[in-house]
Amino acid sequence: MVTYVNPVSGERSELSAASLANSAAKIANALRSEFDLEPGAVVGLRIPPHWQRAAWCAGTWTAGCAIDVDTVEADLIVAGPAEARTLAEAGARDVAVVSLHPFGLPIAETLPAGCLDVTLTVRQQPDAYLFEPPGPDDLAIAGTRAATQGDVLQHAADLAERWDLSSGGRLLVDRLTRPEDAWLGAFAVPLVIGGSVVIVDGIGDGAELREQERITAIAR
Repeated sequence: MVTYVNPVSGERSELSAASLANSAAKIANALRSEFDLEPGAVVGLRIPPHWQRAAWCAGTWTAGCAIDVDTVEADLIVAGPAEARTLAEAGARDVAVVSLHPFGLPIAETLPAGCLDVTLTVRQQPDAYLFEPPGPDDLAIAGTRAATQGDVLQHAADLAERWDLSSGGRLLVDRLTRPEDAWLGAFAVPLVIGGSVVIVDGIGDGAELREQERITAIAR
C-alpha cells in the first residue's frame, strides 16, 4: 500500500496494507497507553517524506487524535531525527523521535536532551487496537484547516478525482506536491480509492521512476 523511495540513497521500502494496519494499531496503542492521549488530543507531526508519515497518520487517526503539521503547540510532538534537533535547538522538550531506518530499527545517533526515540515504545505495543474506535465526527486535523475524520475522507476522495486517480490506482507523492496535500496523499487518498502510494523524498517526475513504480497519477 505504501512504498518509500529515496532517489539519492537508493533506499526503497514497502508496507503492505496488513503491515500498515499493524503499525497503525501499535502507534495508536502507544499514544493512548504510553503518552496518555485521549481522543481529540493534538499530535504535531514533523516527519519528512517517508513511509513513517503514512504510519503515523494512520496511527494518530486510529487513536481518535488529530494531527497538526504547522504548530508546536500540541499535546505531543512527533518528529524525524533532523526535525527533532531543530525543535530542540528552538527549546522544545519531550519530542517523540521516529526512526527513519529502512527496517524501523532504533535510532543509532545520540539525540538532544528532551528527545526520546519511540521505536521500542511502539514496537512493544499489541498488534490490535485496544481502545474505542474513532468515528467520522472525531477531529482529524487541528489548526486553521480543522477537519473531522469524515471531512478528511471526503477531501481525500476530492483530491483523487482532481488528480485523476481511479480505484486501485498508484499515486506519486514527492517534494513538488503541495505540503498539505502530501500528508493526505501519504495515507488518506490511497485508502479511499483502495490503491497505493509511492512517497518520494525528492522529485519523482522522471519517466523511468514512473514506469518502474507503475504510477497512474501524480499529486499535483
